[in-house]
Amino acid sequence: MDHMKVSGFWLKGLAVVMAGILFAGCQSAPPRQQFKFDPLTQAPMEPPPPPPASTANAAPAPAPVDPTTAPILHVGDRVTVSFQDLVTPIPAVDATVKDDGTITLIYNKQFQADGRTLRQLENDIREAYVPGYFRNMTPSVTIMDRFFFVGGEVKAPGRQVYTGRILVLGAIDAAGGFTDYANRKKVVVTHALNSKQETVDAKRALDHPELNVEIFPGDSVFVKKRLW
Repeated sequence: MDHMKVSGFWLKGLAVVMAGILFAGCQSAPPRQQFKFDPLTQAPMEPPPPPPASTANAAPAPAPVDPTTAPILHVGDRVTVSFQDLVTPIPAVDATVKDDGTITLIYNKQFQADGRTLRQLENDIREAYVPGYFRNMTPSVTIMDRFFFVGGEVKAPGRQVYTGRILVLGAIDAAGGFTDYANRKKVVVTHALNSKQETVDAKRALDHPELNVEIFPGDSVFVKKRLW
């Protein structure tokens, strides 16, 4: 009888110890994933993805080039290209953006410049020369002064600052507009890059935009005087 009591107590104690172990395991076990069930098929659905990691310490993305503030190169622009970070210095190159929109630099390499920003052209130049020609080189492109000229029968003849794309009617407006004696049918545009001249009928150009020719840096606009 005493032997049976001892055995009973021993079994109760063992049961208490096992219950404690199971309870502790339940407390430390990771939570089970909670699945949602499709209301139509009753199939388990995947749990939502974890939230993205904080980007508070992430490096900021580089700012995009703003075309409204970055200088855009055009046909006729004169630029100076210098080559820095070289063991043996190379003289800077002065170049003019040609009719085909390109400039030519050392080793007779051509680069598209028309329509490009200074930063974009610098990147193009570096990719062309590093590491094929130089182990390291940093190009720098600067624009020389940009002007066009308006003369003849306009109210404020003279040199005008070229700030961006402009057409012949806009160039005349920049010079104060026509005088009372202007021959609006005979506006002579001389392009500095190739000395080409063309005569524009400013009256027709108002209704025919294709006649409103573009003015480039260095170009001249001359409004003739009417004879009657």
